[in-house]
Amino acid sequence: MSKKYIPLILFFLLFLGGLKFFDPLKQYLFYITKSIKTTYLDTISYFEDLINLHLNQKETIKKLLKENQNLKEHYLKYKAINDELESLKKECNITTKSSLNLQLIRAISYTTLGDFSSMWVDFSDFNQSKIYGLIKNGFAAGIVTQKDQKPIALLNSNFKCAYAVEIGQTRAPGIAIGKKDGTMVVKFIPMYKNIKIADEVVTSGMDNIFFYGIKVGRVVKIKTVGGYKNAVIMPYANLSNPRYFWIVKRVK
Repeated sequence: MSKKYIPLILFFLLFLGGLKFFDPLKQYLFYITKSIKTTYLDTISYFEDLINLHLNQKETIKKLLKENQNLKEHYLKYKAINDELESLKKECNITTKSSLNLQLIRAISYTTLGDFSSMWVDFSDFNQSKIYGLIKNGFAAGIVTQKDQKPIALLNSNFKCAYAVEIGQTRAPGIAIGKKDGTMVVKFIPMYKNIKIADEVVTSGMDNIFFYGIKVGRVVKIKTVGGYKNAVIMPYANLSNPRYFWIVKRVK
């Protein structure tokens, strides 16, 4: 080996050692790469919007008109239900306060090459002490928590992803936990609760992560483990293109 490469090799080894043992250097490199990725994503989004505006203008207008019509229909239904609820609360002398908010966030990159179950996300007002619920196309998609003091999205297929759910008409409670094969398993379901194949699973809101009623998936398998039932479910959320998510911000 030529001697002129020895200083370069030593520098490279020292650099790797610094990454492993010098935390400020790791943090600095993370924020540099995050800035580069965010700028790249902003540029891509800008040109995509430009193309859609000028080249696909006719199709975009049709799509937006249809979405606007659907939103108007949903708003009218929501208003009717909300008015009825407010009337019922008034009759029963019940007062409640809204304790949730939704925010759109963007995925930056997968945390590890080859692992599609966790992602770094761009979440400006992230609170490290909280766990947030993720929604994709109206379905529960995972959670956001912290890793190395940075926001990380753990999708439904991640074994560290867990949140409270209810199953079927009996509203059987349990904890949905991610699996690598893309399914989820709902654990700790009481034996006395009757559940069956094809029962729908929704978030219960009892963990202060999601609010009640967000659809998660359907039961495909049931088994008994110890003194509880476990249910394997197939999630509804399609996470093949996880660029944007809605995040649930609940206030206790």
